[in-house]
Amino acid sequence: MILFNLVELLKYRNVSSKLFEGSVNTTEVDNKDDPIEIGPFKEATFFLSCTAFAGTTLNVKIYTKDPAADVWHQIAAFTELSDVGTEMEAVAANLGDKMAYVITPVGAGVKTLTLSANFKIM
Repeated sequence: MILFNLVELLKYRNVSSKLFEGSVNTTEVDNKDDPIEIGPFKEATFFLSCTAFAGTTLNVKIYTKDPAADVWHQIAAFTELSDVGTEMEAVAANLGDKMAYVITPVGAGVKTLTLSANFKIM
């Protein structure tokens, strides 16, 4: 998925995007096979909102890819969720060219959440 082309970026300077919206139960959600190409964006603020929670816990982590070594590196992690709520994580620099998220439910139970981000060029 590509967020915007260069002409659009020059117009906006920052972009808000919904990365994931839905429910998870026992299966991990991982978009590393279809990462988000973030190109010239250098900063981001990630937002997690959990509106329904049943079961044990949930982990959400954000990764960037090292293009030379073809390895993913964690750049942000939300506090392990055990109830409904919201959280914000800021990444001040070094987003890389590609970004992915991994949502890992621990134990059974449906969790409904939204993961979104505000990307900035500078």
